[in-house]
Formats: sequence, structure tokens, C-alpha cells
Amino acid sequence: MKKNLTLLFNNFEKEHLGKDVFLVPYYLGKYYNYNVTIVFPKTRTNINIPSSIDNVNLKSIQCIGNSKKELIADLNLLVYLILNAKKIDCLMRFHSTHMTALIVCIYKLLKHSGKVYVKMDINPLQINLNYKQGLSPLKKLSSIIYKYYTKSINVISCETSLVYNKLKQADSFHYNFKNKLVLMPNGFDEAKLAKTKLKEKSFSEKENIIITVGRLGDKSKNTELLLTALKSLNLKNWKVFFIGPIQESLKEKIDAFYKHYPEKKENVIFTGSIYDKEKLWTYYNRSKVFVLTSRWESYALVLNEAKRFKNYIISTDVGAASDLIEGGKYGKIIPQDSDIDLINTLDGIINNRININVYADFQGSSLSWEEMIKKIHL
Repeated sequence: MKKNLTLLFNNFEKEHLGKDVFLVPYYLGKYYNYNVTIVFPKTRTNINIPSSIDNVNLKSIQCIGNSKKELIADLNLLVYLILNAKKIDCLMRFHSTHMTALIVCIYKLLKHSGKVYVKMDINPLQINLNYKQGLSPLKKLSSIIYKYYTKSINVISCETSLVYNKLKQADSFHYNFKNKLVLMPNGFDEAKLAKTKLKEKSFSEKENIIITVGRLGDKSKNTELLLTALKSLNLKNWKVFFIGPIQESLKEKIDAFYKHYPEKKENVIFTGSIYDKEKLWTYYNRSKVFVLTSRWESYALVLNEAKRFKNYIISTDVGAASDLIEGGKYGKIIPQDSDIDLINTLDGIINNRININVYADFQGSSLSWEEMIKKIHL
């Protein structure tokens, strides 16, 4: 009889169907032959999510209280766990938080034989190396919970070498994972790609296109840096596509850009949100260059997509950028907030001073979730 893997996730939305929140339990289920269920609080924005996709059960639960508040959502999930722990053979959580530690401890008390996997999805800036065991009752309780938590988990994974090395050096009971800590980069959904009509383009078939993808105008994304760089560039026959939802704070800057540089309206294009993966991947497939100007990221899944479609990557040193660029082999790291470095790099590409045809020996399938998931031993 197949065993059951259950992910308790407190804010599941339609956009997660194409991300690791859905894909990791999906591929774990395929690899380990689990029945997979993702349990999440019902909200007004996720009410129309189907009850099952690709044999993954999507179970929304009615919440007592405001399900948009993280603590309320997690407490409702905790109630669900208490009522259903015996049916769960493997419990999965995202983020190694206080609530995750509590949920895992309660699960193991209710089902000692159950397995636990935590995917950290963590920004290195979030790692607090100063956690110390204190004398206050609250700190003593926290210490007891975390010691049981780190003992109870079977596997905990992080996504970048920067986080992995930082956690390995951390001297804190919060991060005492020992050999349970695994470096598992995020993967690419090859199964979904196979279902599309996309034919992967060679470098010679690609167009002179530069793209960036994300929440445009969000402080973390620093979209303004790329917009500023474009003011000084002669794009010649190149086009730049900004893909993603546009925040109000950026709209005035876009209008000002077009007002001062009307000649660039044909070359600098804002597409808005593209949620359809096949349509989004078409842009990656056509483009030669991908730019990420973020101030911070936990991983940046867009970098995976860029590499999968053999885009030369220009990125600040955030998330998985250094891991994926591999010491300059597949792109270039630029300093934070340096429009000069970004201008010089893009100008070098446009005027053929920088070679961006760098993927001759690269196999896209090496990024697949099928390969990544093998690192998780349950």
C-alpha cells in the first residue's frame, strides 16, 4: 500500500503550482511512490484551485480566524495535523521557523515512526548566527523544542552553497542539523516542458533580446537599476523585455523614461504579468541574455529558467547566482547598485566585446527536478 506524504503550507496560491511548493512534493511522490497531499487554508484568492492536479491532492481547509495572517493559518494547520497525524507517513514543511519546529515536534509525538522533510527556502540574510541558549524560561523552552526538532527531522535541505556553508559553520542549537543538512538546488520542470510545443532554439536561432523577470518595482528586485542603465545605452537592434507585474511605484518612472527617451519605446518593452509557463518560457527561449538586479533573493527560480534556456546571465550576487554562473562560465556577477558595471557589461554584449555563446557543453536536463530530488533520502 502506498504511503502518504503531506505538505502543510500556510499560503498556497495558483502561482505556486509552477514553483517548488508544488513541484518538490510532486517529484518526491513520483520518486518514492507516495500519495501526495498539499494542505492549506482556504482564502478568497485560492478558492478556485482544483482539488487535484497531476495526482497531487490539493486540500484546502476552512480557517477559524483570519487565514491571511500567518500565525492564524499555521495554528489551523496545526489543528489539522493533530487530527490527521496518524495518516501521514512523511510530513513536509517549507522554512525552518519556530512554527515549523513546533509542528514537527507535535507530529513526532503523535507518530514516532513518521518521517520529516523540511525545505528551508532561505535567504542567507535571514540566518541569525547569534542564537544562544539563555536562562529565561522562554529561551529554555525554545532550546528544548529545537533540540527535539533537529533530532526529529530526517532531511533538511537548503538551496545555495552560500547558505549551506553558513549553516555548517553556525554555532547555535537552532541550526544543529549535522549530517541531515543537504544542499539541494531548485530544479527545472522538464516534465512540463515536454508537454509544451516549445522547440529549444540554438544560439544562432535566438534573437538579440535581453529579458528580466520578476515583481517589477519591488524593493528587493531593484528594477530601477536596469531602467537607469538603459538610459545610457545605444541598444542598436537589441530589445529589452521587462516581464512581470508592475508596482505602482515604478509606473511613474517608466512614464518618465519614455518621455525622455521616446526613441527607445520600440526597444524597451513591458509585457506585464505572464503566468502561463509555455508563454513565459517562449521569451527565455528567444532571448540571449537574462538580467537580475535584485538586492536580495533566497534562490531566484528565474535564474534556473534562464540557465535552462541558455541565456547568458548577468546578476547581482544573490540567491543561486554564483552557483549557476559557475565562476563566470555562464555569465557575470555585477556589484549591487552599480549602474556603471551593468552599462559596461550590456554595452560589451551589444557591441560583441563579450562572448555570450557559452553553453556549448551544457546539458539542460542537468537542472531537472528528477536529478535534484535524488539528493533527498527519505
